[in-house]
Amino acid sequence: MANKLNEGSEFTIPLKNLIALIAFTSISTWAYFGITERLTFIEKEMDMALIEIEENDNWIDEWAPPPTVQQTTKDVQELKTQIEVLRVELEYLKSMVYK
Repeated sequence: MANKLNEGSEFTIPLKNLIALIAFTSISTWAYFGITERLTFIEKEMDMALIEIEENDNWIDEWAPPPTVQQTTKDVQELKTQIEVLRVELEYLKSMVYK
């Protein structure tokens, strides 16, 4: 005949096993929340890093040298062109003189 459970039913468990179950449950809960906290922290760090990377990328894309630097660059290019013209003229004159 099957035993029925009711308010008056009793069961026994060794104290050592009860303490082990409570310890296991406590450690498991602590580990779960520790892992969850660590994952949340890592996700937050990653989100912050992505925001910073995007800000840096936008700054790089939108950056332009100051007008004085732009003018200096144009001047240097112009001087390079003039030097090259003078070099060609000098070569021509040398070839005409030392013929």
